[in-house]
Amino acid sequence: MAINQILSQLHENFAVHYQQEHQSLPCMYYDPQWPSPCEVGEPIDDERIQWQAAPQPNENNLQQLAMALECAFPTALDEYYSSFFAGNIVGTIEGHQVELLQAWNQEDYERLQQNITGHVLMKRKLKQEETVFIGLTEQDDLLLSVKLNSGEVCLEYVGKPPHHVLAPDLADFLQQVSF
Repeated sequence: MAINQILSQLHENFAVHYQQEHQSLPCMYYDPQWPSPCEVGEPIDDERIQWQAAPQPNENNLQQLAMALECAFPTALDEYYSSFFAGNIVGTIEGHQVELLQAWNQEDYERLQQNITGHVLMKRKLKQEETVFIGLTEQDDLLLSVKLNSGEVCLEYVGKPPHHVLAPDLADFLQQVSF
């Protein structure tokens, strides 16, 4: 199954879980200067806005960034970040609370590419295996990342090499996330 299909199902499952807990679609802090195609309805309390994953334009992909960095991104990683505009997905895997990062809008997608660039360049400077982050954990300095050479999804502390493999690939990882 393609990553965008798995991610679509994950978004649906997250929305169902969130609705059961909060009686609304997932919400983000509302900022009228930071609109997103995934926003649903009017702001709640002028502080929060409901969202539902919305497809990104077909021209969004990370291949130009990979070429600029002179590396290759796993296809799954490209699909992960280039399929939907959405709020972050909060779930659990192997006892860790995780927050899977998603691009909120086109400007956020572009900012994400800048952050990926900084992360890859930092890994090179530290002479560590190159990774790209896909999420955060309950620990401020513990990231979820994808190894560029193998596609494995791992835990890594900021500035350190990956130390624990969670899944052999992104598809398997996303299917393990629970709510």
